[in-house]
Amino acid sequence: MTLARRRVLKFAMASTALATLSACGAGGMGGMATGMMGGGGGKSWSEIVSSFENLMNQAVAGVAETQESIAMLAEALGLKQEAAVLRGEAKNIRDKGTAFAASDLDESINATNDGLGRINDKLSQAKSLNAGEKKKIGEAMANYAPAALKVGLSAVDALVAVSDISSAGTPTPADGMKAISVAKDAPSKGPAIVKFAKLSIQGFKDLRAIAKENDIAVP
Repeated sequence: MTLARRRVLKFAMASTALATLSACGAGGMGGMATGMMGGGGGKSWSEIVSSFENLMNQAVAGVAETQESIAMLAEALGLKQEAAVLRGEAKNIRDKGTAFAASDLDESINATNDGLGRINDKLSQAKSLNAGEKKKIGEAMANYAPAALKVGLSAVDALVAVSDISSAGTPTPADGMKAISVAKDAPSKGPAIVKFAKLSIQGFKDLRAIAKENDIAVP
């Protein structure tokens, strides 16, 4: 199986998992995540904290890399203002790291949604792209794919974390301050990561289809 084919398969798996889990709603997605992904099962708070820290690091990297890749697409199409906004959001997430708030990710979601909309419209109308422009777009899409996949997989992990936290019960000071912080943060950060991931993956699929119509080589 080629790398491109493997990437498409991973995209499909992450997209299907996200769609299935998030369709359960806040009350049911924890249990569904446990069944699909092997979460729950009485994990200790130390295990939960470690897993949550790992997925948050992956989410930060995935969100920032996705926005930087979309900024590359915007620049290739002459959308300099949109590119600047996206790069600013990516820098903000990188600077804050895992300390970002759900509201920070909401701002990133809005900027990414706006950027993808403008790129989609511009690419749909670009019937006479030259070889250099097509190459830049293809390179940006090649960066976009693994970045969106990274944030997609971290979103699935976030849903598993919701299940683990639900099974573990309320942490006490004996479990450590990190456990208390994770129990507080996960209910807001988890859904925000899922929302960004779904937007990013769907955005890639839409742009990939348009790019192929314009004879642009994409992963």
